[in-house]
Amino acid sequence: MPQLDDLVVGVVALSDGALVGRIRLQKVVYLLDRLGMKSDVPFEYHHYGPYSEALSDAVTDAKFWGRVEEEVSFRLNDGAPYSTFKTRSKAPETLGSLSSGDARRLLAKFAGCTSTVLELAATIHWLAFEEKVADWRAEIKVRKAGKTGNGRLEAALTLLKEVGLAPT
Repeated sequence: MPQLDDLVVGVVALSDGALVGRIRLQKVVYLLDRLGMKSDVPFEYHHYGPYSEALSDAVTDAKFWGRVEEEVSFRLNDGAPYSTFKTRSKAPETLGSLSSGDARRLLAKFAGCTSTVLELAATIHWLAFEEKVADWRAEIKVRKAGKTGNGRLEAALTLLKEVGLAPT
């Protein structure tokens, strides 16, 4: 298992040196782990879906050591803050147990999704496989009522199918 701050740097480096959003980082690591990264990052359910305090601490460590920079900006539509993580570190040859090629391909696929779609995808997986909720479709509509519309739930399910993580 890599050090978690190495993992953070690796994820950002393999995302072409920049990754936008703390929620995105959390969900990307959660999904990569389910796809074979094997980081052993501990997750629990949080308001935004699977969340790891250890991963959040690893971001702080990577910033402290100057391996990742965090720029905080504000959305134009509502002024909400968001983070952009950047690194100049060389991309690793592996990301946990994933090859850099596999990790880069998955990260590129995830980059094509909104953070809300990633949040829904990670939450669907969590409900179906971690909490083992039999009717996860009904449960996600309760937990994420304001987020499942406008095709986002369908996009999350499509993403999970494309990467081989979809529940039945």
